[in-house]
Amino acid sequence: MTDTVRGADAAPEKKKIIREFVKHRGNVIIFLFIWLAGMIFVKNFANLDNNLNIVTQSAIPAISCLGMTFVLMTGGIDLSVGYTLGFCSYMFGMFAIRMELPLIAALILTLIIGGICGLVNGLLVQIVKIPAFIVTLGTGYIIFGIAQIVSNGSAITNLPEHVLAIARAKFLGISSMVYIAAAVVLICWFVLHKSTYGRTLMSVGLNIKASRLSGVRAGYVTVMAYVTCGVCSALAAVLMATRVNNCVPTLGGTEFTFQVITAAILGGASLFGGVGSAWGSVLGVMTIYIIENCLGLLGVNYYMYTAILSIIILAAIVFENLKNRILQ
Repeated sequence: MTDTVRGADAAPEKKKIIREFVKHRGNVIIFLFIWLAGMIFVKNFANLDNNLNIVTQSAIPAISCLGMTFVLMTGGIDLSVGYTLGFCSYMFGMFAIRMELPLIAALILTLIIGGICGLVNGLLVQIVKIPAFIVTLGTGYIIFGIAQIVSNGSAITNLPEHVLAIARAKFLGISSMVYIAAAVVLICWFVLHKSTYGRTLMSVGLNIKASRLSGVRAGYVTVMAYVTCGVCSALAAVLMATRVNNCVPTLGGTEFTFQVITAAILGGASLFGGVGSAWGSVLGVMTIYIIENCLGLLGVNYYMYTAILSIIILAAIVFENLKNRILQ
């Protein structure tokens, strides 16, 4: 009789554990499913070099995705990240090559410009009270226009070796981009999950009115999320420019923005705010690049990639809504 009662008590507990895992670690299930499908059904996918290539390709968008996660956790969105990346890539080239500034100075100035772009977005969203979707769509085109004026439609190429080494250097056979991205992931993980700011960021996204009543400076938290997103885009710009040996305003753009948002949502971030994680963002980006890699190995037309990405983001949003309803 006692064993029967214990069994009855254990069943709801097991269901609760499964529910919590699906609710908070659904991104892990999606990642493992797609990775295992690639390993089993796609020829040459299991190759070690191919998997290292996926990790390397994921490094740059992972940095931008982490910044996007901060913004999504406030309940906002930043549609200007691709244009910020393009602008910052050219500015980095101008600082480092045209103005011949020390490399560290060029990097710091580029990060500051990215932060300013994020600051403008945050202030417009928080103080002027314009919806984030409209603000960042508009500022994205403004940033792109400024970049075209500054660059006069030109590009800066043939970067010197010491500049290219930022993204092309290797240690133990792994690109420096991966190490830089890993450092950013660890910093963002600490900020999101171990700091007071991370907890207030989550509370603002879940219920901004209650947060304000409890004394949280919601405006500051929101603006800093956009600044973080801008700085992450600037760092991604430096890595992308030095990787492709080309500082040009057209780097990034709408496709990059769409890819980053998709990855953040696949990583568990919510479009409604209050939910997100650093490791989830990384898994989301790697999921996207595993899919792209599989499509390439299968010989699928690249132009179908955007359509497939659209289906993925729609499916992810539907999955999120269904998950929240079922697991409530």
